[in-house]
Amino acid sequence: MREFTYESLLDDYALVQQGVKGLGDEHFEHFEFTSQKERDEFRAELFDEIRKDYAFKLLTLLEADVRKDFLVSLRSRRRDGVSRAYRNLCEVYRRETRQVDKQAAQACRRIALGRIFDSLRDYFRGRDAEFRRVCSETKGYFGFRNWYAHGRAREMPVVPDPEDIYVVYEQFWEKVLDR
Repeated sequence: MREFTYESLLDDYALVQQGVKGLGDEHFEHFEFTSQKERDEFRAELFDEIRKDYAFKLLTLLEADVRKDFLVSLRSRRRDGVSRAYRNLCEVYRRETRQVDKQAAQACRRIALGRIFDSLRDYFRGRDAEFRRVCSETKGYFGFRNWYAHGRAREMPVVPDPEDIYVVYEQFWEKVLDR
């Protein structure tokens, strides 16, 4: 079974985009009564759905990595600054939810992802203004991820480009995940 990585998903996205671009009119045989304009609109809808699908997959992978890093940091009691910020966030959360008797990793397992991004943004205040902006922007991306995952009931938020999500991942890897 093939492992899904940021790189493999981005490669797949490029491949699928090329496939849709290469769809000639001969591939629309079952649309024999459609005009060229209608076929072009169909291709545009395919591109849009592909973009949403790959953005969702990449954001889901990023969420898993950030949550895993958060929980591993709590369990292993790392001493770096990001881990201390995670522990402080967890302590606040444990008091709010009245779970001070539980272990940190157990009590904070379901903490909102947005709070983790806020904690990272606050930690990098005065240290790295660009990464603070990335944390805020990434938190906003998850509005799309939640919309896509939970039924598309409300108005569609801005869809991030898969390439932009990959750049965000690289920055998270450098600043947070590879400690």
